[in-house]
Amino acid sequence: MSWSLTVEVPEGDAEEVSASLFEAGASGVEVRDSTTLPMPGQPAPAPGRALLVAWFADEPDANAARVAIGAGDVAEVVEQDWSETWKAGLRAFTVGDVFVRPSWIEGAAPPGAVEVVLDPGMAFGTGTHPTTSLCLAALGEVVRGRAGVRVLDVGTGSGLLAIAAARLGAARVVATDNDPVALDVAAENAARNRVALELSSEPPEVLRGEFDLVIANILANTLVELAPGIAARLAAGGTLLLSGILAGQEDEVRAAYLAEGLDRLEPDGDRSQGEWRLVALRRPA
Repeated sequence: MSWSLTVEVPEGDAEEVSASLFEAGASGVEVRDSTTLPMPGQPAPAPGRALLVAWFADEPDANAARVAIGAGDVAEVVEQDWSETWKAGLRAFTVGDVFVRPSWIEGAAPPGAVEVVLDPGMAFGTGTHPTTSLCLAALGEVVRGRAGVRVLDVGTGSGLLAIAAARLGAARVVATDNDPVALDVAAENAARNRVALELSSEPPEVLRGEFDLVIANILANTLVELAPGIAARLAAGGTLLLSGILAGQEDEVRAAYLAEGLDRLEPDGDRSQGEWRLVALRRPA
């Protein structure tokens, strides 16, 4: 049994309050803010705010920490087998031309859709997050029906987008991630779907070749940081899809890529779902 202390603070105070919670005996502190992609079912904090969840071994320590920082709610954490519990809310679903089915659920793809069978394991990417749905829909429109398309998926996670591209007929698909666990999961999912992915832990700028479609579903600050390397991999006339972007962050992300010589994809290239945004750009032919 363990206990949690949850407190909402101004985003600029998150680091200082986290340090105070550790000093008060927290075994760990989770920070959810504008730079964090929330897991399915978890609410995102309000703009300019951060949600801190600190973990304690017993209730007195959690309450003492609450008194020390002067705010927060203490709750008992019920122990669960998360390796199985997280699966309960997942279902098969279709986005555009792609039918995504968790490996433990039976189902048939609708007519005309390609099937991706997925087990995300310990990697991010169940397909249910709005940013992934935005990417899947746009990916299908770019790849399907085009022979010889080369695709790069930056930050592949479970491999969902890369596998979908391969199932839609892409000729070459490269998937990168700096998390070795994600690369292992992506390899397992690729084998499950009988597709060939080139998996790599290298940053975009050192990869071989250019790509007709580059997808990066990460976070806004990382997209800005990686702009030169990602833009360098986009072939003339190619399409770039960027997501993991909250409302209000799209202008900064777009500007970083316009500075690399890309143009906005018109008309109606950008997309939105709730508070999440997808920015679409192209390299002039």
